[in-house]
Amino acid sequence: MTNIPLIEAQEISFERGGREIASNINILLNKGEVYFVKGKNGCGKTTFLRCLLGFIPISSGKILWYGKEIFPIFNKGSPRVAWLGHLNALKSIMSVKDNLNFYADIWKVKKNIVKDAIQFLSFDDYLEFPVSWLSAGEKRRLSLIRLIFCPAKIWLLDEPSSFLDEFNRNKLKIIMQNHINSGGSIICATHDSVDISNAKTLLLD
Repeated sequence: MTNIPLIEAQEISFERGGREIASNINILLNKGEVYFVKGKNGCGKTTFLRCLLGFIPISSGKILWYGKEIFPIFNKGSPRVAWLGHLNALKSIMSVKDNLNFYADIWKVKKNIVKDAIQFLSFDDYLEFPVSWLSAGEKRRLSLIRLIFCPAKIWLLDEPSSFLDEFNRNKLKIIMQNHINSGGSIICATHDSVDISNAKTLLLD
């Protein structure tokens, strides 16, 4: 049986503000692969990811998920896709612990898995803090903790290293490589050079 790509973009074009910013884009993502989407500011990296997710309509071409023109949000109650954009999607008035428990409960994630993610990014001392107390870099690390224990096998990431120092950028590289090693797949818009196995590059002009 032929393996069906997880995501396939066929000759897609898209606009922003009525102006075409990219055309005839092709991408094919399989299990265990990572695509880095690169290009100068304003070339459409974020818009491209949002088109793949169905947030923004394309002007031509096709986007297929698992071979079909339909976006599969959930699979038997678990998310198929994790999206990390420029915003961290955190509740500022809630504590770090409550933010993490909210998603862990929805996704039915075991406590030891959540604990391991917290420890990997050295966040034990922050658990009782409200998110509003955190710096921009700390909020990004918190969103990466959530990403680690998310059950989704496909990750779409938009500049995930924003606000991270060099030490935590290296942690992010490990997180991404571990996801690929476990059979996950990633499409990541970034300006960084990241050395990860099974990586391909899509350059937007």
